[in-house]
Amino acid sequence: MTGTMNALRRITTMALAFCALAPAGPARAGAPVEVEVTRGADDDVTTALATAVMQAFGNDDGFALSQGRRANSLIVVVQAPTAAARAGIHYKLAFPIRFLSAQGQTLGFTQVVCQENTLNKCADQTVAAAGPVGNKLGRH
Repeated sequence: MTGTMNALRRITTMALAFCALAPAGPARAGAPVEVEVTRGADDDVTTALATAVMQAFGNDDGFALSQGRRANSLIVVVQAPTAAARAGIHYKLAFPIRFLSAQGQTLGFTQVVCQENTLNKCADQTVAAAGPVGNKLGRH
């Protein structure tokens, strides 16, 4: 029994040493990308998604919320849903998202899909798609 306890102690010690050497999370180079979220429509669901997208960017360490189209900002434009399909008691919606530079240059497009009661999923998809687009600004 003592041999087993000693072996477990050695394994635990090695595991702790390894954890101390491993980085705490994904390392991001440089300052966070400044991002500004705007809407391409004023309907309730687009407004709600834009709010969820802002919150999602605010919770991500790789991005910092901005205003006023500052230089090197990533502009995220949430468009009105282009498709809706009944999914039980809810609707499954498809939202086009445009990514622009502060100067108005198109950097990319994506489409996010979720139900109207789970807009946070669309917001998370938007943040995930914005990571590679942020590289085009040279700041990510």
